[in-house]
Amino acid sequence: MRALNLYSLTRIRDSENVSRLSQAMSWRSWQKTYSQHEVASLCALVDGLAKAFRQTDPAGDRDWVSYFDGFYFSYTIEHISKEFDLLKLSADGSCALNIELKSEPVEEERIRRQLEQNRYYLSHISRTILSYTYVMETDVLYCLNDHGYLKKSSFSELAMAMQRPILQEYAEEDIGRFFRAQDYLISPVLEPEKFLAGRYFLTNQQADFRGQILEALEAYRSSLQAPGRENLRHSAGGLPEDEKAAAGRSGDGEGRGSVPVVSLTGNAGTGKTLLVYDLAMELSRRRDVLLLYGGPLGEGHRVIDGRLRKVKILSGTQMQDLKLAAPGKPIPWCIMIDEANRLSSKVLESVLEQAEAEGIPCILSFDPHSILETVPLMEQAEAVISRYETMHLEMSGNIRINRPVFSFLRTLFHRKDRAGNMDYGCIDVLYAENQEEEYNLKAHYLSMGYVYIDAAPEAFRTGTVINQEYDRVLMVLDRHFYYDDALHLRTDSGSGDAIPPLYEGLSRTREKLCLIIVGNRELFSQILAIRTA
Repeated sequence: MRALNLYSLTRIRDSENVSRLSQAMSWRSWQKTYSQHEVASLCALVDGLAKAFRQTDPAGDRDWVSYFDGFYFSYTIEHISKEFDLLKLSADGSCALNIELKSEPVEEERIRRQLEQNRYYLSHISRTILSYTYVMETDVLYCLNDHGYLKKSSFSELAMAMQRPILQEYAEEDIGRFFRAQDYLISPVLEPEKFLAGRYFLTNQQADFRGQILEALEAYRSSLQAPGRENLRHSAGGLPEDEKAAAGRSGDGEGRGSVPVVSLTGNAGTGKTLLVYDLAMELSRRRDVLLLYGGPLGEGHRVIDGRLRKVKILSGTQMQDLKLAAPGKPIPWCIMIDEANRLSSKVLESVLEQAEAEGIPCILSFDPHSILETVPLMEQAEAVISRYETMHLEMSGNIRINRPVFSFLRTLFHRKDRAGNMDYGCIDVLYAENQEEEYNLKAHYLSMGYVYIDAAPEAFRTGTVINQEYDRVLMVLDRHFYYDDALHLRTDSGSGDAIPPLYEGLSRTREKLCLIIVGNRELFSQILAIRTA
């Protein structure tokens, strides 16, 4: 994508032609369609700024049109769907000018929150951030200062900001080099300080599911019949017997009742864990939350447990005799379970049965394709969840790894799933004839900061890989791997199916990936064809 001149873009005023011209000027490979409201807002902004520039240049000697150079119109940070209406960066990225467009009036607090959020994204690259919002219907400009204070501004003030010397040399193309998705998409367990400080971003899907879950929980809370009775759920006695009956399952044998039991599923890297922890932190602002983790706790779990006053985190090994209604023990308002299908069906049944009896909502997150435990045990756990769930939300896509790596993995595991026009420059595919050459190549890549991940399932079950993410990942495929007639990647390894752990390991990649193919020339040729397509 390339920066453009806003004055040149807005000499035509209808949305169809602006959409086509924007594509041509920005060198986009696809056409973004703008509504007439969006086009009208942009044109009104440019008209107001042009008038301000002319007033400071009555003789017409200065080329004020050049101040409209260097803007990205509707720029989206790749991979996380964060969009800026108008964005201009100095050549070194140290100064950013962001202007948001509104066709109709909105609450000033909403304007402030949006600009504040935008400043967070830009703060990773820019020391100086100039933040404005223009509302077309009221013809009002707002400015957010460095201290988070929103005030009304003017076209003259914005025109002066556009004339700053540092912005006259600007990032003309490839603005994406300034933004790294991993700066915004954090792992709460690996980066607890960022999580606790709120320095993270929810994708549109995460935000949508968050809203649905909170709405369901609020509807349930409101449905509790007697005012003030909710407080009884935080005493040793839980809900009164009549409310337990009202809150329990409907008796239709399908496990669907009024107590919310939400199952949140999705493949590795879709953002389930971040959403679970975000919900736990949000709910803990007013209520006690019990967060259960299906594996052993790490240091990040302990940090979050110690810092969030109303959140208690327990591991799967601490749940065998868990009693939610023990005498003198506060009953949580909500139970969250991350990696739920790593628990035994017995433990899950006990937790969900007690939660139902006490009227406690539950949110369970898990990957139905995970290989962290043996498949029969996982299937038993998932069968228990399905009997109790009242809402099922499935997350899609992959927000952990960058788009080229995600695209490459899709094609790697099924060669029919080919994405066109994808730059795979961040992926190395190498060949080693024997173990000695494999060792030499591995040593070289380890010296460059790559992390070697063994595809053995044991590496995942012990917790050394699960919930981990790495900028650079190295994995090895040996003679046992091949493509079947349907072009699916398979293995004939006598130690069991290595495909699931291979995917689990590769999906830990954030930036760069290296695959070493050992003694399997046919497979190397096939995978290299994916890389060079």
